[in-house]
Amino acid sequence: MKRIATLLLALLLGATVMGQQSHPNGRHHHKPPKIEEMVNDLSAIQKKRLNTVMENSRKEVDRLQAELDKVRKQIHTLTNQDGDNSSQLFPLFEREGELRAQISKEMYRTRLQIDEILTKEQLAAMRKRLADNSKKERPKEPSMAPAKAGDAPSSPSDRPHRAPRR
Repeated sequence: MKRIATLLLALLLGATVMGQQSHPNGRHHHKPPKIEEMVNDLSAIQKKRLNTVMENSRKEVDRLQAELDKVRKQIHTLTNQDGDNSSQLFPLFEREGELRAQISKEMYRTRLQIDEILTKEQLAAMRKRLADNSKKERPKEPSMAPAKAGDAPSSPSDRPHRAPRR
């Protein structure tokens, strides 16, 4: 019984920490800069068309994301209940995958529409700016390379195993 209580406490603590680390609206991606900020020589017609495309895409992605959030909440509720809820969970897992695919498709369609509006030179400038921004904004992730001989252990799991004291 003590093991079960410890396990539940660890899961609850982990879920709490993960919840605090996530983005306030539940999304983990950053908002890219506006196209007008990346490409300087847009015509008035291009700006209008781009704004329309982006606005329509944002509405659709937000709608799909809201539905995905509801599905995730249902999954979370069911996975935290006792018993076998697979008959309810499995269709929700399928729906979650479908919604993620629809979001990806919408984002790709938007990219294709942007590609049709911009000239080749404007596209090249935008892609260069995006590449430069992604290099600047990405935080360095800790290395997963094995420690070199002589390095101090970085965590308790890196230390050699010792027999428990009695």
